[in-house]
Amino acid sequence: MPIKVLVTGGRGRLARALSRVGGSNVHGLSSTELDITNAAAIQFALERLRPDVVINAAALSNVEASDTAPDRARSVNATAPGRMAQACDQLGTPLIHISTDYVFGAETTKPWREADPVSPLNNYGRLKAEGERNVLAASDKVCIGRVAWLFGDGKDFIANLLRGDAVTVKVAHDQTGSPTPIFLLAKRLLTLADRMNAGEAVPPVLHLAGSPPVARADWVAAAFEALQRSGKKTPKLMRVPMADFVGTTPRPNYSALDCNLATEFFGEELNWHISTAQPETFTEQTVSA
Repeated sequence: MPIKVLVTGGRGRLARALSRVGGSNVHGLSSTELDITNAAAIQFALERLRPDVVINAAALSNVEASDTAPDRARSVNATAPGRMAQACDQLGTPLIHISTDYVFGAETTKPWREADPVSPLNNYGRLKAEGERNVLAASDKVCIGRVAWLFGDGKDFIANLLRGDAVTVKVAHDQTGSPTPIFLLAKRLLTLADRMNAGEAVPPVLHLAGSPPVARADWVAAAFEALQRSGKKTPKLMRVPMADFVGTTPRPNYSALDCNLATEFFGEELNWHISTAQPETFTEQTVSA
């Protein structure tokens, strides 16, 4: 029998992908329907809906917003996840909390493993890391799912590069990460929810991103090549260093995630090459606005 999954952040990209993949079994609540910073509202929603599993996909994900609105960012990204984990624990409800590759930032050339100490470079990463700690401290029926560079819903980095009439686009050649096909990720999260609901032991932290690590410019080049083979015109790709992009918030040069543990747990990896090679991944709006 299908389980009922409650997803917070219902208007976000990942929540929409989860709803698309899970259909009526996924109950997404937007921030107006469930303010995760309100402990009483969390308790009320859980008691009213009685989900089998909760996926917390709500976050203040704009990196700069953690600097410009630090109090709001702390409330949403750090404090609220812990309170949600506490509320779920009281009802015996498993919780999957979505986190980010930005909890890492120290210099390295080796993909980050789940057990590696966090080393965030910016306030966004620091608050997400704090949120992880709060969740893990509140319950033992939780799993932190770290994700990165989501794509495939028409709202991703490459899809944005294709909008407009730009002749040339600049992309960092010295930023390495883990592009993640959003719908395959959604399917994996729902599988994880099923296994947690069944009482299966799961790792407390899983890297659920795509493999293998790749420089952002190389990933974009692979997508552009696939699009060109299908007859789609793409801008010229200019490879530049991250330093060329003006911004006050530092970002890690290398935040690629080692996903071997997740590959072993699920029996297969999330290979970004496969989705990137499909032109429709970046040319169709697959999630309605």
